Amino acid sequence: MLALPVLAVQHLAATAWQMGVLTAAESAAFLVIGLPAGAWVDRMRKRRVLVVADLVRAGILLLVVAAAASGHASTPLLYAASIALSVATVFFDVAHQSYVPGLVGLEHVVEGNATLQATGSVAMVAAPALGGWLLRFVSATTLVGANAVAYLVSAAAVSRIRHHEQVADPAARRPLRTEIAEGLRFVVHQPLLRRIVVCTGASNLFGSLGSAVVVIVALEPSGSTRPPSAWCCPPRRSAASSGPSSPTASDGSSVKDASSRCRQR
Repeated sequence: MLALPVLAVQHLAATAWQMGVLTAAESAAFLVIGLPAGAWVDRMRKRRVLVVADLVRAGILLLVVAAAASGHASTPLLYAASIALSVATVFFDVAHQSYVPGLVGLEHVVEGNATLQATGSVAMVAAPALGGWLLRFVSATTLVGANAVAYLVSAAAVSRIRHHEQVADPAARRPLRTEIAEGLRFVVHQPLLRRIVVCTGASNLFGSLGSAVVVIVALEPSGSTRPPSAWCCPPRRSAASSGPSSPTASDGSSVKDASSRCRQR
């Protein structure tokens, strides 16, 4: 998501270190609960999981918008919001991928997955470009609000699916640990899946390295000579600064002024 990192840089003057923590928070749940989430979703109705995940993500983003509008936004708040968004996204991704076979039938799984992949690829290319273009005219807070509205639209659209989903009998369920171990063994013993796991892991690792600082670089004023220490250390406040809430950037200007320069650019 582009909006939260831009909000962190423009309104909170986040450093590269803080952006790295924010990027890690956005994907933390995939590492921590990715395996049990799959087993949990198998015990739930997929459509309900999708709708609830969308509503949770919309609510989190609206909370961030309210905090930013009232002047109470902070990096810890963005960290917490990113972790919560990550958890909801894990459940959404697992549910929507496992929902396709039951929704379109086994004979149309290839076509269904191909359609999902095509639309997902278009969204991955178009959304950042559209978001960057919109930031020339609206604030990052407004863009966060637009993302919240998009999640609400998604929840409304998914809730209109009229498909009767069969849920496994609770009495026939095996222990959660057994199901997770079975899934791991299946992946380990499939050469193609092993390669996909390695490829995806490497892509996520190096992609996260770049995304942690790309927003800072993109919003950096042209010709800036920012010292290396400013990328990893938070800006210090001058002892002569008036008031407890007047943070300064590395060049002595206020964070508010720095944000204004970024938006003007």
